[in-house]
Amino acid sequence: MLASFLRAAFYTRLSPAGRERALRELKARYAEGRLSTHQLETRVEHVLRSGETIDYPPVHGLGGAIARRVRRFQRALLRMHALGYFAANAGLVAIWALTGEGSFWPALFLVPSTLVLGGHALASRKLTRAMSRLRLSS
Repeated sequence: MLASFLRAAFYTRLSPAGRERALRELKARYAEGRLSTHQLETRVEHVLRSGETIDYPPVHGLGGAIARRVRRFQRALLRMHALGYFAANAGLVAIWALTGEGSFWPALFLVPSTLVLGGHALASRKLTRAMSRLRLSS
């Protein structure tokens, strides 16, 4: 679902001159080994259909810049989330240790917050992989 959303965000409608340029670019990418035969055939078929759209994100242009910014933002958010997680849980465990309470009550916060942090890390990784599959990174 995320990959289809990102793919839709980078669709471009091609004019006849754009189709010619797209075909040249696809042939060059195939010659460089960046596309498989199946990928080349599929994309050429899309280009040749008039009025169709093709997922043709720029490799070194705006798409790559957007992908880098999204990844950088995601890493910063994940770092802040992890810092808050460790600070809050360390404080709760320290209070528990200093008060000498018998049951480990910080687990009431530790377990759900660990699940939320793990979910954030997995979602961040999934977003990064989806963007690399779309060749948005340079």
